[in-house]
Amino acid sequence: MARTASASPAPASALAQASLRSSPAQDISDTKSNASTTASSGTKRKRDTGPKFYAVRVGHAPGIYHSWADCMAQIKGFKNASFKSFPSLTEAEAFIDDKTSLKAPKPTLQKYYAIRNGRVPGVYTDWPAAQRQIIGWKGPKHKSFPTTTEAIAFVKAGPGNQNLDIQVNPPEGLAVAVAGIQDAASDPQEAEHRAAPAAKKQKKTATPAPAEPVIENGNGAPEEPPEAGTGPLPPDAEDGFDRRIILNAETGKVEYKTAEQLNAKKKMAKGDSQNSMLRIYTDGSSLGNGKNGAIAGVGVFFGPGDKRNVSEPLPGSRQTNQRAELTAIARALDITPLTRPVTIYSDSKYAIQCVTEWFVNWRRNGWINSSRKPVENKDLIEPLISKIEERRMCGAETKFEWCKGHVEDPGNVAADALAVKGARDARLGVAAGGGDER
Repeated sequence: MARTASASPAPASALAQASLRSSPAQDISDTKSNASTTASSGTKRKRDTGPKFYAVRVGHAPGIYHSWADCMAQIKGFKNASFKSFPSLTEAEAFIDDKTSLKAPKPTLQKYYAIRNGRVPGVYTDWPAAQRQIIGWKGPKHKSFPTTTEAIAFVKAGPGNQNLDIQVNPPEGLAVAVAGIQDAASDPQEAEHRAAPAAKKQKKTATPAPAEPVIENGNGAPEEPPEAGTGPLPPDAEDGFDRRIILNAETGKVEYKTAEQLNAKKKMAKGDSQNSMLRIYTDGSSLGNGKNGAIAGVGVFFGPGDKRNVSEPLPGSRQTNQRAELTAIARALDITPLTRPVTIYSDSKYAIQCVTEWFVNWRRNGWINSSRKPVENKDLIEPLISKIEERRMCGAETKFEWCKGHVEDPGNVAADALAVKGARDARLGVAAGGGDER
C-alpha cells in the first residue's frame, strides 16, 4: 500500500524501517508467535520497542505517521481529532478506513421559547428576544419547547391569552398594542401594565430581575443562560450598565450577581452624617471698631438656608472686632454636638492662634502674656479652650482653618454678611434672634 509513504512526513530511515514488514500476513504471524512465546515462558515480557504506526483518522492531514511528533502536528488544535497508535501498518490502515466508529456531531435542535406572561406574549426562536420579554416583568411565565405547536399551546393556556393570535417572533410593538386592547375589558390595570413601554429605570414596586436569568425548557429544567456581560441589557439598565453583573476581583471575570448581592441595600446618607466632618464659617464685625460707640455683631454660617445659622449682636460692653471673632467661634461650638468632628473657617488669625497656640504659655504663666500684662479677652478664650478639650475627650476633632477675608469665598462672605447684620440690628436697637441650637 502507498498510504504510508504518501501521507507521512516521516524521514526516509523510518520509511525504510517500516518497509521491512513483508505483508499483513507476516504481521499476523509475528503477533501469534510473540503471544505463544509469552504464554509458554510465564514471565513478564519487557515493553515492545518496535516501530509504531500513528493513525490520524480525523485531523489537519489524515494519514499514517511514523513519529509521535508528526502525529501531534496533525491533531494539535484540531477539534474532535481522532487518532491511535498501532504496532502494524495493517491495523493502522484498518483504523483509518473505519468510518463507522466516528461520532456524528449532535444535531442542533431548534427551540421555541414560549412566553405566556411577559411584555409581549408569543413564541420566540432566540433566547435574547425571549429574555427581553421576561426580565423585570412581574411574575413571568415561560418555557422552551421543541415544536411550535407545544409552544403555542403553552402560551394560550395562560389567563386572557385564549383569543390571542399567537405568532412566532411577533412584532413587539404590534403585539403589545393588541394585548392591551384585548385585556382592557377584563383587567384594565394589567392591560396598562402590559402596554406600557419599558421604562429606563424599573419602578421600586417591580420584582427585581433574577441574579442569573433563567428560562425553562419543555421539561421544566433550567436552560443555560448567556455568559455574563454578553446578553442584551435589561430594561432597568442605566447608561449602558447591567446591574445584574459584577466583576470578580479574584478571577478578573465578569459574573452574575448572587441573589443576595442583587437585593442588597446600601445605606445612603441623608443630609449630614453624625460622624462626618462638619464645616462651619465664622466671622465677627464691629462697626466703628476701636472707637467710642462701636457696635459689633456675630456671624456663624452652616450653609444656605440652614436653621443653625447665627446672626446676632455681640453681648457685653466691650464691642471689639476680636471679641466678636472669638464669640462667633464659641457660638459655633455651642451649636455643634460634642461628639461631632468640626472644621471652623475664620479670617481672624488672632482668634485661631489664641485657641491653638498662644494659650499654652498663657495658661502656664497664669494668663500673663509676654509683656507681663493680663491676657486680653481671657474671659472668652479660657471657656473656648475648655470646650475644645471637652470635645477631644469625647473623641471629636476640632480643627481650625484660616481663610482670607472678603475674597469671594462663599462661606466667608456669608458669615461676614451675618455678622454685619447682627451689628446693624444692634445699632437699630433690634434684638435679632439667634440660631436654632440643636
